[in-house]
Amino acid sequence: MSQQQDRQNSPSFYNLCELFERIANSRGTEVKKRLFQRYLHDWRHHFGYDFYDAMRLFLPHLDRRRFNMKEMRLARIYTEALGLSRSSRDAVELIKYKQPPTSASPHPKKATGDFPAVAFDVINERSTVLRATRTVHDVDVLLDKISEAAGNDKVTVNIFKEVLNTYMPLEQKWLIRIILKDLNIGMTDNSILQVYHPQARERYAHCSNLEKVCKELQDPYLKLNQSTIQLFQAFKPQLGTRDRPSDFTSLQHHGRFFIEEKIDGERIQMHFDRRTKQFMWFSRRATDYTSMYGGFPDKGILPQNIVSCLKANTMILDGEMVAYDPKLDVFLPFGTLKSAAKGNIDIHKARPCFVVFDIVYCNGTPLLGYPLEQRLEVLNKVVVQKYGYLNLLGREEKKTLEDVIDALDHAIQMRQEGIILKNPGSVYEPGARNHTWVKIKPEYMNSSSDNFDLLVVGGSYGSGRRGNKLSQFLCVIRDDRAEDDDNPRFISFCMIGTGYTLDELDDFKEAFKEHQPYDPRRQPPWLIHPENSSEKPDVIMSYKTSLVVEITAAETISSNSWGTGYTLRFPRFVQFRPDKSWKDIMTWSDMLRTMRRQKTRESTSSSFSQSRKKRQRTTPTASKPTRTQLGMLGSQQGVDTRDIVEASSLFLDMTFYVVTGDNEHPKANLEAMIKENGGTFMQQARNSQYVIAGTESIVVKGIIRQGTHDVILPQWIVDCVEKQDLIPLQPKYMKYTTKKTEDTFRASIDKWGDSYLQDATEQSLREVMERMPLNVNDDTRELANEIQERYFNNVPIPGRVFQLVKSYIDDDPPDANIDINDMDMTWVAKQRAHERLEMASVNLRFRGAQVTRTIEDGITHVIFDKNDMNRIPRLIKAFKNVPLPHFVSTEWVDACVLNKTLVNEKGKYLFLSL
Repeated sequence: MSQQQDRQNSPSFYNLCELFERIANSRGTEVKKRLFQRYLHDWRHHFGYDFYDAMRLFLPHLDRRRFNMKEMRLARIYTEALGLSRSSRDAVELIKYKQPPTSASPHPKKATGDFPAVAFDVINERSTVLRATRTVHDVDVLLDKISEAAGNDKVTVNIFKEVLNTYMPLEQKWLIRIILKDLNIGMTDNSILQVYHPQARERYAHCSNLEKVCKELQDPYLKLNQSTIQLFQAFKPQLGTRDRPSDFTSLQHHGRFFIEEKIDGERIQMHFDRRTKQFMWFSRRATDYTSMYGGFPDKGILPQNIVSCLKANTMILDGEMVAYDPKLDVFLPFGTLKSAAKGNIDIHKARPCFVVFDIVYCNGTPLLGYPLEQRLEVLNKVVVQKYGYLNLLGREEKKTLEDVIDALDHAIQMRQEGIILKNPGSVYEPGARNHTWVKIKPEYMNSSSDNFDLLVVGGSYGSGRRGNKLSQFLCVIRDDRAEDDDNPRFISFCMIGTGYTLDELDDFKEAFKEHQPYDPRRQPPWLIHPENSSEKPDVIMSYKTSLVVEITAAETISSNSWGTGYTLRFPRFVQFRPDKSWKDIMTWSDMLRTMRRQKTRESTSSSFSQSRKKRQRTTPTASKPTRTQLGMLGSQQGVDTRDIVEASSLFLDMTFYVVTGDNEHPKANLEAMIKENGGTFMQQARNSQYVIAGTESIVVKGIIRQGTHDVILPQWIVDCVEKQDLIPLQPKYMKYTTKKTEDTFRASIDKWGDSYLQDATEQSLREVMERMPLNVNDDTRELANEIQERYFNNVPIPGRVFQLVKSYIDDDPPDANIDINDMDMTWVAKQRAHERLEMASVNLRFRGAQVTRTIEDGITHVIFDKNDMNRIPRLIKAFKNVPLPHFVSTEWVDACVLNKTLVNEKGKYLFLSL
């Protein structure tokens, strides 16, 4: 078919833009679906069943074309295409689209923060196009050209000059939205695909190919056979639900389930053909990462090292890609993965490592319908581990809730991200998120988070409803490393964008009356902020006239975007501090002390490197299990002392009871060391001076329960023998400490093992820091929290004000079946209180909170009606074993809803807090 014929068989793009406008301005999913369905029906009636050209425009984020354009580049392209001077008012409007209009602005009512709408205002004044002539097919041809020219500004500018001469302003507005891959019309992928064809969602989950889905399902009445995955075609991976370790019946298969470690990496599927030695790598969202990780053995460090480990002719593996440091033998944080993947091929540097946990295709056969345990059998037969390049994720088979809790405790101690529970009999369902895979992450209260007094020196304009106001504020700390009151220096620390009311936002605006535009190349001499930081304020003001604010946050994390090298996670405004000046704010030294205090949540039983070794040991291999006769574990067996010769008198007159050893020091080896160094050992605790235990056992638990003996770790024996000196006992050597020994420690050693009496050494400081655990302040709403942090710059996700809240509703509803004659004023008061609490519950749930009617872990707020506080003493008692939450009235919920942020609990809303 010719180009002219294609144009004739394609509807007007302007009409499609009008539809986008109607859908965007409509309310309710069903209304939007009906509008789309009517357009789809008209298309099929007038232009045929091939809807792919339009579907690419309805779902631009699923289109595989890449334009390499964001708002700032589009602003520069349009400035040049329109022939504007970069200092002209309209060019400034485009480039600084987030800032509200000034009195001199040519567009005093511009849609601040919405670049396509701002561009529409600028284009509309200059456009000479009076009639719509472009079709949907023309737009797809145009987008192909823009994609081909990605990165070439000269060619792109010429393309947009043609656009200005042929497309109407409204068409360009929606063209920009398509290029930015965000229509913002309030319809999800699933809603659009469901209207297109009943099988479209399932089909897309199996192939992640929009063109293929549109072609195969052109006929709305055609029902295809069950689809499946294919080699070298990306699919949507199965996902786990987020849950608590309570009801896990859906996970059990014949009374058992698998527990795996949750890996902090990027979800990747690997496709491989042995005949051609070709690899392909796809992300969770079907992004092709083959160029990054290598398509052939001579094209990347991963294929080069793992091709010999793959024993099947064809396969698709599911797993997580992580960055592995061979020097430290650790997996690095998620953010370092791309850097490691782009590095040179050097076996001594950090590199990508593929951690495999499933196989879904083998030797031409999809394995989706096979139970998980059978897929794992296949996996172990056709994949051989090569540690550090291709790891097989270990798992344990368990049966009880106690096993889940123990595994979660272990994950906390090992500083792991969490655990995954899987049903051994479950099939693999692409794109599904169901209860056959459940991920559990440790939950911690944020009530122990620190508050910080910071100085506000900069501001950024918001978008959408906050578009005409400064809504995010740059906070700094004082640099006290070189004290100089006449010329102080301040270091950027974080940006806050939540926690204040609308009235407080106006107070910020008042403070910023005297400000100037921020230029990273011309920073004031008193400010230390990375010039190339992605966190740039729009305006800045002098530290002499700025505000001191108190903020709270979940934790301090590392970040190169700030002058301190650190920043706050989920910072939230608490209150203004008019009683303080810039001299009273947090200093560099304060920040370092705060980071040390932060590491006080969970004590760690072993270092992170030991955790990596244990993870390596528990990785399964493809070999078949062998039968062994029952007997005592090697770590629990005693030693034959007949041939042991005493070599020293280190342990002379000392008696030991070695209950168990550990993985590195079996019981027999420890007893031999004791005997060689002049000590004696017994097989009961009663007459022993020192009880030694590594691994847990019933006997060890019994001794600890009695509380009469200290239980010492085997490392103390090893260190004493190595130094040939009796090392004083310290907390780091203790598995269990009696009260008497605790009192002794408290008088000479802090809780991390740092002695008050002995001079610190480099080694002792390293040991102390290793024992100070990281503050894992997490939440079951992990996904939304990550989205908020990554894409919303810690400003609340629209409509999810209570994202970080888990609330207990203290409700005592009246008897609903009471006779009308018995309804006295007491009953009426209880009924009104019940209704207020019910409304608070609805507001909390609707805006992202977890709401519970039972007392359980992780509750951050207890919601009361202010007229009924009879149960406060009972509830305080119920919460005594957990961090005490905020006890607030329903008015606090109303205030948060009104101000669209979490307002400070202190004051009139707070009954009781920690």
